[in-house]
Amino acid sequence: MRREIVKRARAWLGTPYLAGASQRGVATDCAGLIEGLARELNLACPSRSCLSGGLLEAVQSVLLAGEHPFAGDVILLAQTPGGEPVHAGLMVSPDRFIHAHWTAGVVENRYGRWFQARTCGVFIWPETPQSTTPVLQEI
Repeated sequence: MRREIVKRARAWLGTPYLAGASQRGVATDCAGLIEGLARELNLACPSRSCLSGGLLEAVQSVLLAGEHPFAGDVILLAQTPGGEPVHAGLMVSPDRFIHAHWTAGVVENRYGRWFQARTCGVFIWPETPQSTTPVLQEI
């Protein structure tokens, strides 16, 4: 399932950014990207409210920051280290993630120290089995 999530996420690359949208190839924002993937894969979708911090404590499948995200997991990002989530992306390998950037649309970026320091949660799709070790190579 994780390979399929990553494959579908990459199909969104190049989709223009538009706040509140969620349509592959037409327009999306960061939450819309996650919602769209959930629709395409028939998965339970994390609510847009997760970006305001309300879902971090309420959903059992959200891990604490510091836990290593796996390919296919949704990462929640804050503007500053230790802050509340304001952005979301999808891990595609241990050092790459896909997200909807407000100026560039859906892009794949390096998951370096800057983003790692701002990761404040990891959403694991309920239907996706969790690995016991991080993904060591790109899927």
